[in-house]
Amino acid sequence: MLATESFLEKKFEMWPGLLRFSASGEGALSALDLAMDTARAICDSLMSDAELLSRGSLDVLPRGAAARHALEAGRIVSAALGAQPAPPLLVALPGAVCDLVLAGMRDAGGVDAACVTLGDACSYFASPDGLMPLGMPPVGQEFARSLDGAGYSGGIALGGAAHVFPTSGIADLVAAHSVSGAQSALLVASVSDMMVWRGAKARRGRIVDPFVAQAFSGQTLAEPVGLVPPEDIWEVLSKGARRASLLRDKRLFTACAFALKGRGRIVAPVGSGLGGDRLLRFGVSEWR
Repeated sequence: MLATESFLEKKFEMWPGLLRFSASGEGALSALDLAMDTARAICDSLMSDAELLSRGSLDVLPRGAAARHALEAGRIVSAALGAQPAPPLLVALPGAVCDLVLAGMRDAGGVDAACVTLGDACSYFASPDGLMPLGMPPVGQEFARSLDGAGYSGGIALGGAAHVFPTSGIADLVAAHSVSGAQSALLVASVSDMMVWRGAKARRGRIVDPFVAQAFSGQTLAEPVGLVPPEDIWEVLSKGARRASLLRDKRLFTACAFALKGRGRIVAPVGSGLGGDRLLRFGVSEWR
């Protein structure tokens, strides 16, 4: 079980919400200053790059390092999926921002643990002696704790109904841990989009964010659902498990967990430490 300690935190407003970064250790203040400088530099090209990525093409050259990092993650996931559709590239951009800001913080030195979050994406690292930053969302932190030694660094992303990016599936929650926040975000979106249900209603409301609206144009999106028959719940979860297993076989993530109406599935290598009884914040009473 990972321990926690007090940490310092700063915030910075940027698309698509509020960037939060925290750190602990002797170099925490310097790390936060570097994080702020990195965030300001990213903002110089973020909006134009978000518009560029929202078009969905892999054959583009973004101005900023964050968008280039998102593009590289998109190419990796697209190659793993082959002929199957990949999530919109824009999904990876918040995680890519987190990855770059975290890298800047680590350059400060003297940091025991650090965490950067933006939207539903998170990048973090914790020292081997068990210090875990508290800046990530509670569900993400529970997920990281469940990974034991495998969860001391990397990226975690959350998705599903009522999260930042819309989805074609009906999962209540999807979480994935991989080497980066950008890659984790794409993996979550890919699994979530596969968890479709024939009884779901198509989303009809207008997407307010113009970048998100353009990125998801032409894609059938699902409204959050109410009651789902038990046999359909397991069918939907199985669809997610098949997609997650494909991505696991490509070694793109450490672990993935997803939940629907109190039931859930876990796709993770043996020995990862992830178990259903360790993920209480998912609100799941039965895991497979």
